[in-house]
Amino acid sequence: MFINYEHNNHVYNVSIERRDKHYFITYDNTEYKVEVEEIKPGQLKINIGDRIIKSVITEGEKEKYVFVDGNVFKVKSVELTGQIKTKKKEDGDLTSPISGKVVSVKVKKGDSVKKGDVLMVIEAMKMEYLIRAPFNGKVEKVDFKEKDQIEIGQNTVEIKKREA
Repeated sequence: MFINYEHNNHVYNVSIERRDKHYFITYDNTEYKVEVEEIKPGQLKINIGDRIIKSVITEGEKEKYVFVDGNVFKVKSVELTGQIKTKKKEDGDLTSPISGKVVSVKVKKGDSVKKGDVLMVIEAMKMEYLIRAPFNGKVEKVDFKEKDQIEIGQNTVEIKKREA
């Protein structure tokens, strides 16, 4: 099976083959032997060589969100066509990777932020997910306050990128 996924406007081509009880994933001309165990719906334990990765996968309307080691990856399937269609994202598009409750808002309109700063904390299934600044900038709008319910894909904070 061949899968193409887009993440941060880059398309990754992945080949997956099942042999016996194992999966073999080929990416960038390197083959990885992978064992996957579903702990509970949406939660996976993945063995790649001697490395164990625990991840949570949730689905939005058009994309999936993969949580690994505290990082959130927004991925979507890309059709096999002759060219890649990319839509330019607006500065600071930070959507919620999960449905849950906002437990902390660390910024307010007008604040300056640095890449990696925690902007908001969302809790779901007794796990906290950190919304981080993708670049240095200025907070233009905060869409939620503490104790608000948030749905997957909703905007959290809008940031205007600071020119270098």
